[in-house]
Amino acid sequence: MYRFCLLVIAFLCFALYANAQKGVLPKQMTYLSTNKPNSIFYNDTLYNGSRAYRKLFYNTKDPDIIGLYRRHQFNKVLGSGLGTIGSIALTAGVIYASSDHPNISRGTGWALLGTGLVAAITGGYLLKQATSNLLFATYFFNKRYTNPKAAIGISGDGVSFVVKL
Repeated sequence: MYRFCLLVIAFLCFALYANAQKGVLPKQMTYLSTNKPNSIFYNDTLYNGSRAYRKLFYNTKDPDIIGLYRRHQFNKVLGSGLGTIGSIALTAGVIYASSDHPNISRGTGWALLGTGLVAAITGGYLLKQATSNLLFATYFFNKRYTNPKAAIGISGDGVSFVVKL
């Protein structure tokens, strides 16, 4: 009973810090991490997929944001390919390493298994990096284009204050 009460108290303490919903700020780009595909919410529009992202990011003409989008695409494609190849090699490696196949030795099966495991882990890492690149692109977009900018200038007529919204 003591362990159960301790477990309930620990669960309630963790629940205090859990967030069920992500806030969507007006006039800011919000990255929504969903299963497939990831989405970006901006100006009351939900953008899904590379065509929508391309249109959204290339309109800024900002080389940093476009570079992050291109890295996202490259990592996503390469990570998906390596993940698929790794899964196939891992499956074939398990089959060949665990059976007495007459044409293929167990050593080849173990090599396939190891190679498949490395390829699958690398593919997962690249997919994580792709998500991270897209998240950084939305962050930089919000930092550069959605915050009001204020400047103080000095001209021949005197001091001026400019606010760009």
